Amino acid sequence: MKKVILAPLFLMLTSLPLVSWAGAESGLYIGASVGKTSVEDDFDTSFNVKDDDNGHKIFFGYNFGLVPLIDLAIEADYREYGKFGDGNFNTEITSSEIFGIVGVNFGLIGVFGKLGYSDTDLDSAVGRAKFNDSESATAYGIGAKINFGSFGVRAEYEELDLDEVDDLNMISVGATYTF
Repeated sequence: MKKVILAPLFLMLTSLPLVSWAGAESGLYIGASVGKTSVEDDFDTSFNVKDDDNGHKIFFGYNFGLVPLIDLAIEADYREYGKFGDGNFNTEITSSEIFGIVGVNFGLIGVFGKLGYSDTDLDSAVGRAKFNDSESATAYGIGAKINFGSFGVRAEYEELDLDEVDDLNMISVGATYTF
């Protein structure tokens, strides 16, 4: 009987340092990520684009750290999704985004979801004709992170809900530093 009571008590007491440390990464942070971007678009029945490229982003944010174990943050980024096309039709996609982030920490490891706004530029060329389109869209994603003091590593899946493109997403790995 004593073992049944002492084991959970010991586990709870040894976990307390992790709980108090979980909010230690609050404050201003910066970071960068690289990853694989996928785009898919059907312009009509005879022409469609399905392509992948390498993308990257830089970002900064502020984690409020109001509640232990819970992350509430805002984040802004600039990203280049890459260049897509088949030689006849090519497009380059860039965007600036702002997100609200909610996450849960489990000691050093955490998971998060993000929802935000994106201002996206599509620079396209068909043969010698060039055109530019700008669009505002909803952006969302999920991710996981691991923190080592002020340094962190995170993996994310993010997607944009654009009118001009059927499917645009990015899977990335990045590093962060919290001041």
